[in-house]
Amino acid sequence: MVAGKILKEPLLHFLIAGVAIFAAYSAMDQSPTSEDRRSIEVGNGQLAQLFETFSRTWQRPPTEAELNALIEGYVKEEVFFREGQEMGLDQDDAIFRRRMQQKLEFLLEPSAEELTPTSDELAAYFKAHSGRYDQPAKLSFHQIFFNSPRPGDDRELAARTALASFADRNDDDWTETLGDATTLPSGMDLTDTKEITAVFGHDFVVGALSATEGGWSGPFRSAYGVHLVYIDRKIGASTPALPDVLQKVRSDWESDQRREIAEKRYADMKSKYDITISRPADEAATVINTSGVK
Repeated sequence: MVAGKILKEPLLHFLIAGVAIFAAYSAMDQSPTSEDRRSIEVGNGQLAQLFETFSRTWQRPPTEAELNALIEGYVKEEVFFREGQEMGLDQDDAIFRRRMQQKLEFLLEPSAEELTPTSDELAAYFKAHSGRYDQPAKLSFHQIFFNSPRPGDDRELAARTALASFADRNDDDWTETLGDATTLPSGMDLTDTKEITAVFGHDFVVGALSATEGGWSGPFRSAYGVHLVYIDRKIGASTPALPDVLQKVRSDWESDQRREIAEKRYADMKSKYDITISRPADEAATVINTSGVK
């Protein structure tokens, strides 16, 4: 039995060989002729498609019972499809058109080989998109908040006075008595500046990055007021080497490659058609001639 033979093949071997089988299947005309409308054949190509779809979804090959259920489901779908065609149910049917589009988009998906980059391709991709992988600066800090709505007001002056007195005091408990109540965190452990910006704002981060590690600085203004900041640790922004972000680069390359291949294949199909767009306000139809035929 064909199903039994397929199930005996290891999934890895099948997925490699299946690309060629599936490509050949997708190129075949699946529409039955008028003389053959009552004949439904589930051949090697269709079996390969059912097998591969199941395997991709569940990350394992189907059992004999599962494959038989897939075959029966395909036959049922084919029967309903042909009966619906005879009844004219496919005419001007938005759901049918969308389903056909989804199926064609699936067939346009790149093969495994097309989504396997070489070392040179990954290196070139990383170089072209290096900014995507830049690592932002990180800070570990504590802060004391002063509710200062306006520059130069009493609470900002209080912050400056407090900072001036820090040189004579090293008592952490003393610093806890300073400042005003706030729901903002009193500090953050080594955190990238993007996250800190989301909490305290851009101006605060600019000020904190300019501060000296191992001491109090400020006051630095945020959208909430002003802050005195103690920098425990500071790590500058950096661009990683390719090996450090290899998996991320490969994933991004595959995603871009998949989109580019699908778009090109659609463009190739679209180029076969002369597309006419008629708008009520136009005196004449707008003709987009994508095939180059006059």
